This record gives sequence, C-alpha cells and structure tokens, in this order.
Amino acid sequence: MENKNQKSNQERSSFFVRNVWWSPIFYVYFLSVLIALGMLYIRRENMVNRNSISPDIAIDTAYSMPIKDIPPVPAGSGATIEVSTLLQPTKVQLNNGQQLFKIYCSSCHGADGKGDGPASASLNPKPRDFHGTTGWKNGRLLSEMFKTVSEGVSGSAMVSFAASISASDRLAILDYVRSSFGNFPKDSPEELQEMVKTYNLGKAETPATRIPVSEAMKQIEEEATSLVRTTAAISSYISQHPSDNGSQIFGNVVINRQRALTTLANSNFWSKNESDFVMIVTADEVQNGFDPKVAQLSTQDWQTLYDYLKGLFLSKTLASNNG
Repeated sequence: MENKNQKSNQERSSFFVRNVWWSPIFYVYFLSVLIALGMLYIRRENMVNRNSISPDIAIDTAYSMPIKDIPPVPAGSGATIEVSTLLQPTKVQLNNGQQLFKIYCSSCHGADGKGDGPASASLNPKPRDFHGTTGWKNGRLLSEMFKTVSEGVSGSAMVSFAASISASDRLAILDYVRSSFGNFPKDSPEELQEMVKTYNLGKAETPATRIPVSEAMKQIEEEATSLVRTTAAISSYISQHPSDNGSQIFGNVVINRQRALTTLANSNFWSKNESDFVMIVTADEVQNGFDPKVAQLSTQDWQTLYDYLKGLFLSKTLASNNG
C-alpha cells in the first residue's frame, strides 16, 4: 500500500515537471507578471515625484522690476529735549524705553534689572542691580545715570552708548529703569538743566540724510562682500595655525566657526574692551556659534582668546580693505 502511494506521488510530481515547470508558457506568464509589477512601481514613483502645483514666478517677476529711487531728503531737525519732559516722562516714552532696555540692556542687567542677565556670569565686576542703592559709580539721579550710559564706567563692562544710542533713547531707557526697578531720587530742575547744557541736549538731534535706494543697496553689497572676505581669511588663518594657543581655545569653544566669526564681525565695538567681547560671546552662545562651555573659560583663557581674535580681525580687516 505504501509503495502504491509513493508511486502515485511520483507520477503527480513528474506530471507537474513535464507539463508546468518545463513548459514555455509558464515562463512567459511569470515574466509578464514581473513586467506588470515593474511598470506599476514606475508609475507610482512618477506620481509621487510629480509636482502638481505650478511654480510661483511672482518673486522672479518682482525682482525683474526696476527699483525706483526715493528722492534724497535734506537733513532736518529732530525734537529738542525739554527739561519739562524729563521731570515727568510720558507713557509713550516709557514704552519705548522698555523695548530699548530689552534690546540693549537685559542681556547683562536681566529682564528685572537685578544684574542677572545671561551675559553676567562671565563679567567681573557684575552688572548693576538697579534695585540696590549702594555702590553706584556716578550716582542714582537721572543726570548721574545719564552720565554713566553716555560715558561708560572704566574697569567694568559698562561701555559708552553715546555713539550707538541717541540721547533721547538713552533717556527713555533710564526713564523705564527708574520707573520699574526701585525708588530713585529726583533731580532738581537746575540739575536737569545742567545735564542738558553739558551734553548739548537742548540742541535738536539731526537725523541722517536719506540716500537713494540704489546707493544704499550698493553700500550693503560692498559691506557684505568685505565681511565675507574678512571672516574667510580669518577662518583660513586659524585652520593653518592649529598650534596657536588662541586657535586651540577658539576651536574648543565654537560649534559653528563661520557663525561665530560673523557675529564678531558684525559687532566690531568689542575690540575696544575685553568685557564687551565677553558680553558679545556669552549673550546667546549657541545662536552666536559658540558652545555654552565658553562661559567656563578661565580669566587667562579669555584674555588669550580676546587678544588672538582682536589681532586677527585688525590685520585681516586692514588687508581686506586694502585688497
């Protein structure tokens, strides 16, 4: 019986081999299935990659339009700073001061004026805590605080903002500080008048003359080209001198070299003071291309890094301008 079943299985297997496996029709059918599957796959790929949305050419069209120059406007006179407005600042001036404080002051002095901003960790002496009443270099009167922001404080990270912030905006910042962070003594009209006289605040601020758009665009392009040339030269020099102490320190505390160099190139006032350099680097390390561990550098390493980069920027900037 077992032999009979075995013989029957062999006959069925032999029939499949002769009539199916060895049949040309089987291979034609199998090949057709493969071709159909391949065509289906290709069709689906084309459908996925096809861009069904027409390209937006409005941008190119806009850029092809000629830019009309704005006629030059002669320099005019700004508003004269009156003593009466200093005695009682307006709400508009306080709001303006708040926004300016966030931009220029909060990185060191902190959002609440306690001297605990993100850049304060690496500064010595620490930034002013506006809530304190002792240790003020020039005093707490408005006229005395205006002297501080206008002239800076030697030996500290407090630099002069006379060249970068207008007198009216400096006063707006001080008005906000004095109204928000503690009780400050008030100046007498005579003291304010003396401040106005000392710093020529009674003279109207003169806005800059407006220049044509084409000339402004040309200046921007030239400045951008010079900046790229300078940072590229500095980056190349650092790569070619890896054994320099400054190069090694810089390499250990950056996560994006080009961004770090561009940050420094765009903030050239740091070259006058090491404290300014520390403030620029630590204000927003990652955004500026530096590693957060840069705040852990020793005093000596900060000095070495500052001198190294200051020297590179000075030499490469001069070379770029002369080239």
